[in-house]
Amino acid sequence: MRTHQNPAAAFDDDAPFGVLYEQAADEYGDLVEETRSLIEYGVRDPRDSVEMACAAAETAGAAVTALSHPWSLYTPRDAATVASALFVQIQHTADALAELGRAVGRIAERGEAEVPAPAAPGERANLADALAALRSVSEQLHALADQHATTTVRALHAAPGSAPVPADAHETVAAVAGLLTEQYGQAVTLKRAHEDGDFEERGDGFGCGCGITIRVGDERYDVQRGDSEWWLIRGSDCRELSDGTVVCDSHDTLSSTWETAHPRQLADDVLQVIAADLGPREHVGPLRAVGSAG
Repeated sequence: MRTHQNPAAAFDDDAPFGVLYEQAADEYGDLVEETRSLIEYGVRDPRDSVEMACAAAETAGAAVTALSHPWSLYTPRDAATVASALFVQIQHTADALAELGRAVGRIAERGEAEVPAPAAPGERANLADALAALRSVSEQLHALADQHATTTVRALHAAPGSAPVPADAHETVAAVAGLLTEQYGQAVTLKRAHEDGDFEERGDGFGCGCGITIRVGDERYDVQRGDSEWWLIRGSDCRELSDGTVVCDSHDTLSSTWETAHPRQLADDVLQVIAADLGPREHVGPLRAVGSAG
């Protein structure tokens, strides 16, 4: 299995720090495309301005939530891409604050608001003070990005990363099976649907057809790829019909839907489910770091 390295070709010495954001936006761009489509359609009135500002705030909060997950990043290069996007966000926020001030100025130019002299010391801040604050914060944010963005993104991108990177769904299944075997030994079976290297990606969300069986006490657990997700299925939730078809009433969805997710992330998910099923009778903790996993 490969390790997650930091190819210099993706971010050379002359590239601006925002190029990592641009590359990622093109690769994982569903939400980005929705936003760009809205802008192309036209943003023309206060409803659009308020909606875009609220969506930006919500998206920023979503980034905080995403980064708080234990497996939010696999390597420093992942962090470099996120930092690139966040510094671009800071620049856009600075531009938005400056543009907000200009928009208020246009209201005043239409004669629909009055900009008084700045408030005297001890007086409540007025519209003039608000406009000055918007300019000041905008300038400070730009200065912070100019000072820190490039050096921070480059340092993160250059930091070595050794997380295992499966090349495809089969490598992911095989690696997870290996990690689970460390915990359960011969109770773990890798169910092969093909010989090594002898399969083609079907692109149907069901991986290569291989799976993992773990027998713990009287329960059987199956790990498999299905409907573009990773599933953990209990044998006790399944039944065989008269025609031999097996129907399962429920399954657990593991925390990553990524076909080439970090094997330890998926293995830890499986162990946590089994531990919850066992209850206080037996504690099964997350896997310790092994080999080159990072």
